[in-house]
Amino acid sequence: MQSRREHIEFFSRYEDPTVNITTVVACPDFVAAAKAHNVPPFAVLLFTIAEASLSVENFRWRLDDGEAVEVKQLKTGHTVLDKNNNLNFSAIEHSGDFDTFVRRYIEDREIAHAATSLRLSEPQDRDHLYVTCTPWLFFTAFEHPIARYGDASIPNIAVGQFKFEDGIVHFPLAVQAHHGLVDGLHIHQLIEKITDRVGALF
Repeated sequence: MQSRREHIEFFSRYEDPTVNITTVVACPDFVAAAKAHNVPPFAVLLFTIAEASLSVENFRWRLDDGEAVEVKQLKTGHTVLDKNNNLNFSAIEHSGDFDTFVRRYIEDREIAHAATSLRLSEPQDRDHLYVTCTPWLFFTAFEHPIARYGDASIPNIAVGQFKFEDGIVHFPLAVQAHHGLVDGLHIHQLIEKITDRVGALF
């Protein structure tokens, strides 16, 4: 990541240092296969996004006090509706074993759904990847809030409504990341890996 020292310093001077790209992903219908195996379709997509992020080097880096640090143990943080239909958060330690990942996903999703207060991660923990899902909207743009104490170096990904046609599922995907760490090329590489891998789990 030494090669991006100038990029990090340059974009970190911006009030908003993020690059944000939204596109429509088309891939084999993994939803039907997931349901046939009693697996939540979003768990399949979340696992694939996490694996893809680890395989693209620039998505493995975060900033800690202005210095680039590599993710040691990825945690996927994702949104869950609580019992009052308010936003809450689930965060699980990533596992490259799909069955283990799904078990953790389901267990923590239920905890988040039943929670009576917001479940927040420690702001100094940089090993996160944040993913949100808006299954009601086939959005064309998406922007995430950036915390005042944050440096915007934890990538944020949004997934929209699924639409199906001839064995293909289409959905909007928005990727927001610190431009000092990530360029449009790296977002393209991430999306390409998600598209290639999501239908290969079953």
